[in-house]
Amino acid sequence: MQTTPLLAALSAAFPNARIDWAIGDWALQAISSNPRITRTIRSGSGDLAHNSRDEMRVFLEAIRKEGYDTCFIPSRSGLPAQVARQAGISQRVGLEVEGRGAAHTIAVPPPAGERQIARLYLALAAAVGVDDAILRTAEMEFVPTDIDRATVTRWLVEEFDWLGDTPLVVLHPGGGENPERRDPGIRWPAYRYARLANYLTRTRNARVILVGLAEERVLANEVAGMLPFPVANRAGGMGLGELGALCELAGLYVGNDVGSTYVAAATGCSTLAIYGSTDPDVYAPYMVNGRVRTVWRAYEGAFDWSKGVTVEEASVAADELLAAHPSSSSGNGEAGRRI
Repeated sequence: MQTTPLLAALSAAFPNARIDWAIGDWALQAISSNPRITRTIRSGSGDLAHNSRDEMRVFLEAIRKEGYDTCFIPSRSGLPAQVARQAGISQRVGLEVEGRGAAHTIAVPPPAGERQIARLYLALAAAVGVDDAILRTAEMEFVPTDIDRATVTRWLVEEFDWLGDTPLVVLHPGGGENPERRDPGIRWPAYRYARLANYLTRTRNARVILVGLAEERVLANEVAGMLPFPVANRAGGMGLGELGALCELAGLYVGNDVGSTYVAAATGCSTLAIYGSTDPDVYAPYMVNGRVRTVWRAYEGAFDWSKGVTVEEASVAADELLAAHPSSSSGNGEAGRRI
């Protein structure tokens, strides 16, 4: 998702260009429905570095067959640039990080002092002359399909009994676990999610939906069990497209440093991102529309949630988002018109 601002900038600057995206199976859902992309090319089942010899051969042949003129390589790894060179792509634009840009024809040094991932990637667009006005407005994008939107709208109306007359709040209490890294410091404690949900329900008459992966359903049930009112637990019950469609209609999304938070922000939903052991200056969703708020407390030594973001801090941020963008939290705004 942090690469989609680069996609948006290149698409705006070169509207007649065909833009394809090489991507692994694990991340395909995040960009497959983006209308700026002509087609996707499977790079493998996961990260390129983990490809088998056969997967790498098939990927290389697929790229070579298309005869691309230019390849943009936001990865800091030198491997994608090597593949692009072997595929005969004459112009290869990528970041020059720690001497790994040897295969680039345009090696772009990271802007001095810049740490935010999306802005580092946007430097590639700047290097090929994309106008600064375009760069300033480029932000993350996620576009659900019409099928996803219809499915979610039907569920909201027919099963959840929501007609857009009260704020819809989406909470994702999970994250922090994947095959390569487990970080419990990413998950804001479940009881704090429950207290925030209770506050928003009492003060805003909000309707609450819990989301997450199938393996996070127990965690979502834990949050739901602490609440004195019914909520919907959709953890494991929707893909990224349906989540994005839900967030298009929601007044507020609250989540940790996790993929669904990026999806929510990229749909234009007012998004409260809660950070613990990771730094939002690096990882925060990149949006310039004013609808993303990050809350975080800097720390020294080992991270502990006892010194992390409080419910009171999250409540203030949630209130500010809902007050600043009231049209997204009622049936009178853009979200309401989509039903």
